[in-house]
Amino acid sequence: MKIGVLADTHVPDIFPNLPTRVLEIFNGVDLILHAGDITELRVLQQLEPIAQTFAVYGDRDSAELRKYLEEKSRLEFGGRALGLVHGHRAWEGNPLTRAWSRLNRAHRDEMLREFVLRQFSNVDAIVFGHTHEPYIKMHGNVLLFNPGSIAPRGGRIGCVGILEINPYAIKGRIVPL
Repeated sequence: MKIGVLADTHVPDIFPNLPTRVLEIFNGVDLILHAGDITELRVLQQLEPIAQTFAVYGDRDSAELRKYLEEKSRLEFGGRALGLVHGHRAWEGNPLTRAWSRLNRAHRDEMLREFVLRQFSNVDAIVFGHTHEPYIKMHGNVLLFNPGSIAPRGGRIGCVGILEINPYAIKGRIVPL
């Protein structure tokens, strides 16, 4: 099973629509996951003709989207369980939140990954967003996968992700736009 993965599209704040390149990369996928900060419903409407799309909302999503989407979702595909969450609530209730601006990026990112891991039990992978930075790494038996953002940022080009699932493994890769 081949899954297209994206997060932090921020349409129309960054691009008026999804770049055509995203649609080309996802051509032929079995399904699509969007890990929030979609911003407008039309992004999902652009993805649905390609493949069934599952999404959660992020902190920048409209009230309209929040009516239809959950904050997190547990899904099963190809005999594997996946968690899908944006990750924007990682700092709520954390005493370090007040010092957010003084924390170094590595510490903030680690706090986010710890939060994401606490959101699900008994999953093989967790797809998340929020940082706009690609991330693929095993944490114990769980693959954490952040596809990054379609938007160029900090000297990086935009990107999306592909997850490949079979009964024996889940593999993720980042695809630059």
